[in-house]
This record gives sequence, C-alpha cells and structure tokens, in this order.
Amino acid sequence: MSKKFPISNFKFPIALLSIIMLASCDPDASWTTKDVSIQISPYTVSAGFVECAFSPDKDAYYFVACEPARKGVNPMDNQKQFMTLALDSAYTEYIQWRYNLLKDGEFNIAPFASHCLQYGKIDKFFTNLKPNTDYWIFAFVVDPEKSQPVGKLFIETVKTTAESIMDVHFDYRVRGIWDYIYPLDPDNKINSKLPYLASTVDSATLTDIWGGISPEDYFNDLFITISEIHDESSIHYGVTVVKNDGSGTSIPFEVNHTYYTAIVSHDGFMGNNVIYKFTWTGEDFEAYFTDEDNIAIFREDE
Repeated sequence: MSKKFPISNFKFPIALLSIIMLASCDPDASWTTKDVSIQISPYTVSAGFVECAFSPDKDAYYFVACEPARKGVNPMDNQKQFMTLALDSAYTEYIQWRYNLLKDGEFNIAPFASHCLQYGKIDKFFTNLKPNTDYWIFAFVVDPEKSQPVGKLFIETVKTTAESIMDVHFDYRVRGIWDYIYPLDPDNKINSKLPYLASTVDSATLTDIWGGISPEDYFNDLFITISEIHDESSIHYGVTVVKNDGSGTSIPFEVNHTYYTAIVSHDGFMGNNVIYKFTWTGEDFEAYFTDEDNIAIFREDE
C-alpha cells in the first residue's frame, strides 16, 4: 500500500500552465451549434499517452475526452446519453474545483465553458493511460450558455502500445536557485512529447518528517500516489524550469542542505528513473547531471 503524499512540493511545468491557459475558451468568442463537424486525428500513440488533434469545421465550443473502451458497448447506439453522462461528469469535477477555489478566497474563477470546453483547432495529450488497451477518444459540440451537448458524437478508437515508443533520458542542471530538466532523445535533442514526473526533496525532510525513509522509497511512493489520483497538473513535457525560492509550489533551497531530485517517465509505467543528489552551497552553485550521476535504485516490483 503506497503512502498518500501531499503534492504541494511537486514541480509544476511553467510551459504546461501556458498551454492550459491558451487552450481555454474565450467566453466572448463567436460560436455556433448548427451542423458542426469535428475531425479527431490521433497522431502519437504510446503505452501511456495519446496525442491527438481536434479540428472543428466551424467556430464552436466542444468537449473532448478519452476513456477506456467498454466491451459490448457502442457509444453511437445512444449518443445523447453518452454525451450527457460525459458532460455531467466534467461538470461535477468543475463544481468541486470551483468550490475549493471559493473556499480559499479566490474571486476570479473561470466559468464552466472557459475551464472545461475547447474552442477552435487544438492539440491535446491524454495521459495516465494503460499499455495495450483500447480507448475511446471523443468530442461533441456543447451549447456554452446551457451547458448541454448538441448534435452528434464524434469518436475514434485507439489502442495504446505494449511498451513506450519513446527513448528518452533526463539531464538536470542546477544554477543558483533555478533548476532545469531536459528530456533528451538519443541524439540529445529535446523531446517535448514524453510525459514525465519530477520532484525535489530536502534530505532533512526525509529524516525529520518521513523518519529516515530512503530517497528511492520516498519518490516511488510519491509517484505512485500521483498516478493513482490522476493529477494531470503534475505532468511535465519538454524542458521544465523552476525557481526554488519557496514561491508557488517550489521549495526554497537552503545553504549546505542536501537535496534529491527524482525524474521518471510516465508512459504506461514509471521508467527512465533517475535521482540526482547535490548539496546546495549558495546562489553561485552550479552543477550539471547526466545518467552517470544517477543514484536511483527503484523497486522493480512497483
């Protein structure tokens, strides 16, 4: 049984936040619900994720999702029920998200259409998928004022691969209070498609709070927890840059403290595991780590 970890110290990729904001819908944009067709084009399929393009032929708000295909069920047989159920599920999650923000004192909260619906042509990653499994990727038009599905269901079935199609290793740089993660292909070029998880912990935290747990066990349980709760906000793509000053979700680097940074691919399984260890000596500290510096020995049975 894995421990339930807080994820407040998880690195949040700045680039992903920008993608989420750009993908949100403009509530003042022109839109229609009449005779809209949506083309679904999966173009990268691996063991744990699918990258897919969605192209509506008119300006419209629409909903997209991916879920495991169910044997003996054909969503096209009862499209209205299928679409309503999917939208109701998204709305339930939205209400909980909005409730938590209101409880924390936030006032400027995106409406359902901006938060959950798409607009225009988009590319989207569906992550946390299982290897060698059939999935439905679907889309349908939504009336943003009534939050109701309109028209027909558009759906494609894809099967994830048995193993990851990505050959990636992770280099890591610390420069002052900034750190950088580089997912690199065999030609040492940045891979921006592979989903991965990353986190940094102070060795004092492992001793004082977690009773001397090893870095391997700490990160193993942390990453399993992230996978179990399907926390998409913790998934990185491409280069990740974090300012470790205690702002946002970062932890503040402290002089002469020893830190561990773990990085794992999240593509059907947790692979390419690395843990890099360093002792931070101040704002002039600089170090670069490659696979040769990896100290990780992850449990193979997890």
